[in-house]
Amino acid sequence: MKKIVALLCALCVIGFNAFAMGSGDSGKTAEQDGKTTVTFWSWLPTVIDWDPIYAAFKAEYPDIDIEYVRTEQSDYFQKLQVALASGTGPDLFGLQPGTYVQQYGMFCADMKALADKYMSGWADTINQTAVEQSSNSDGYVTGMPVLLAGVPFMLYNDTLMKECGVAEVPKTYNEMKEAAKKIIDAGYVPMAIGGADSWQAVDNFVAFCEQFEPGAVYEAEAGKRSWTDPVFVKAMEAWKAFFTDKVFEDGALGIVTYPDARDQYFFARKAVFFPCGSWHVGPTSPSNAEIQGTEIQKRGDIIGMAAWPQVGPLPVVATTGVDFILSINKDSKKQEAAMKFVDFITRGKGQELWTATGQGTPVVNGMAFTGKIDGKLQQESYDTIYQMNAASQARRKLLYAELDKALSVAGQNIASGADIMKELQQVQTVSESIERP
Repeated sequence: MKKIVALLCALCVIGFNAFAMGSGDSGKTAEQDGKTTVTFWSWLPTVIDWDPIYAAFKAEYPDIDIEYVRTEQSDYFQKLQVALASGTGPDLFGLQPGTYVQQYGMFCADMKALADKYMSGWADTINQTAVEQSSNSDGYVTGMPVLLAGVPFMLYNDTLMKECGVAEVPKTYNEMKEAAKKIIDAGYVPMAIGGADSWQAVDNFVAFCEQFEPGAVYEAEAGKRSWTDPVFVKAMEAWKAFFTDKVFEDGALGIVTYPDARDQYFFARKAVFFPCGSWHVGPTSPSNAEIQGTEIQKRGDIIGMAAWPQVGPLPVVATTGVDFILSINKDSKKQEAAMKFVDFITRGKGQELWTATGQGTPVVNGMAFTGKIDGKLQQESYDTIYQMNAASQARRKLLYAELDKALSVAGQNIASGADIMKELQQVQTVSESIERP
């Protein structure tokens, strides 16, 4: 009984804190001094990035105040769920595609209807693949996409690569395998990956599938194809080869991407390649805050970003995902004011400022990078990820959490030596248990 009472008290505290921090009642329309205050909860942008974005917004909309409450992503969704369920949620809130769109769609205003009303011409300027990924399985647009991110990309240390006797970034897996031998002989790690992260296994498996048979993975996701089909076996074989051929570091499955693979290997100048995603292009600039004080910065190494080497018979394509979605509370009475911020952050100056940080690529068709270019490979790197993400027809994230988990377990088990067909059969069993629309 004591445990039950304690749990109820804890939930009450969480609900009260959510109310207090987000100004709670999104149904109120009270204005002070002729200004409208819109509450906004998210884990992005960071506090550092928020200041210039908000200053630019206020310059355009002096009569709208945004009360931004940032919570670390690890705690954010629990807090948001409690607040929305209790009717004390913010006017605006951040989401991610896939399972979160499905879970929180019931709390979101119809973004398509709002955009048609308040964002004239939006459908001709916003990437429509991104809009689809911001919709739930019923096609209901839960929010407006703000940032795009894609895989399979990797940072590379051009200086160290050439010191190891590798003249160019490998374009195929065979080229990567040959380069790996030279890099290992020189005493370095070829590719430092965070193999303990489930997203690494799933993201790269999905990307590999597109090089063997485009669209096959989405057919299986929809239950229209078996996960034991040859295309998926080939994709898993390609994934496993990176481990067995020693392209990845020893013990990769016990290492996370952030901070381990990044800090202990790539930034420490112990690895030539660092598999991540297009969101991590920032270190191609020597003035990037993230790399200050690191070994690669001290040595003055030249850093670039490129696509992973091709593993299948078809060219590498980016599997893109909306990295951040901005949704409006369906119960908010400040939707018009909130939509001004949505328009500003997706099509206006806010989009330019945010994407200039390198944390994502634009959702606006044709928008170019507007940040500082001071790296020798920086412009080339940005051009690569912008072009590949913009051209992408492939979705990065799967819709069902059960499949995502099953594929991550299968990918990690296979990397450890498990039988590929047996692992894919387990994925198929999970797939058959999912209730689809």
